[in-house]
Amino acid sequence: MNAPAILLSLLFGTATVMTVALAVAWAHFGRQKHVLTWTASYAVGMLQWMANAGGFFLKSPFWFIITGIGLIISGSLLAIGVRQRCGKPLRLAGFAVPATIVILAMAFAIGPVGSQIMQGLIIPAYVGVLLAVSAVSLWPKGRRFTPPELAFFVALLIFVVNQLALAGAAMMIQGPEIGKDLYRLIFSIFTPTTYVATAVTAVLVVAGDLAEQLRTQMRHDPLTQVLNRRGLDEAAAQAIAQARRHKRPLALVVCDLDGFKALNDGHGHIAGDQALRGFARLLTSAVRRGDVVGRMGGDEFGLLLLDTDATAAAEVMERVRAEVAHLALPGVPVTGLRASFGVAELVVIDQQMEDMVVRADAALYTAKRDGKDRIAIWREAA
Repeated sequence: MNAPAILLSLLFGTATVMTVALAVAWAHFGRQKHVLTWTASYAVGMLQWMANAGGFFLKSPFWFIITGIGLIISGSLLAIGVRQRCGKPLRLAGFAVPATIVILAMAFAIGPVGSQIMQGLIIPAYVGVLLAVSAVSLWPKGRRFTPPELAFFVALLIFVVNQLALAGAAMMIQGPEIGKDLYRLIFSIFTPTTYVATAVTAVLVVAGDLAEQLRTQMRHDPLTQVLNRRGLDEAAAQAIAQARRHKRPLALVVCDLDGFKALNDGHGHIAGDQALRGFARLLTSAVRRGDVVGRMGGDEFGLLLLDTDATAAAEVMERVRAEVAHLALPGVPVTGLRASFGVAELVVIDQQMEDMVVRADAALYTAKRDGKDRIAIWREAA
């Protein structure tokens, strides 16, 4: 087997493996749109490298044009998938219109030399632009790159350089064989490496996203979408350390719904679930960005209010208390819900959140004992 056959077999094999791997990831791990789009991109890549082999071995310009069309479609799908993953605005016309123009330009390049120059110049340049758009779309806002994202970003940039180098080498082609050596050298040495690197790092991004989803599921309550007890404990450890480091106050609020059992008994568990979701939304909307809301179990919730003392926390919870009775639950005409709150502030001897929970629970017990539907601060309860 000669070198071109080995090279094209490697590229075809890479596209095949990626298609299968991404199809499995899409089918079994959430069926996300961008994973399906990337699957289609590498599936087109399989056909594209087969057409490339046909063009090379059959000396047919037609198959080279098919290869160019495949490159355009594959690159467009890769860029679309990146924007889908990152939640960026997606206008399909922005990809379809320029792609159609480039394909039509190739179709009119009938001459053997002209056809090769058009494919060698326009297609790599256009694919390079698509990959550059993908790299820009991948850039995160308000956070740092994850390691898989960074690897994918770098691989895309290297692929951009490779494609632009191919476009530059194509401009030196002067005849059927004159000036092609540089183009072939760049293609044979750098294209397989960058193609494989992009494919591998794309899989790493999918795997990294899956790992992050699993971590999120482990830390979040599936019913209310706030943190569960494990997530709350982890957030509390960071909040306590930060409060001590900067000598800032930290308040913990433990609260629950006073009429929750009656609601469950009178209207069923579906109504109870609706009440928990509504209460969680109310708590989340009442606190600032950076504060923490978690479900501790049953109808009991915990809130960590950063840079907030017990008195200020009680004031925030008073607004929540006043709104609980107005929670609108679908299919439940009158809820009769109320809520009680216990507040505790971080003190010097606290080592972990559980130390604060003991005091906040004591304050919550006082609020219940004194008639419910009220707020108690631990120092008053003590």
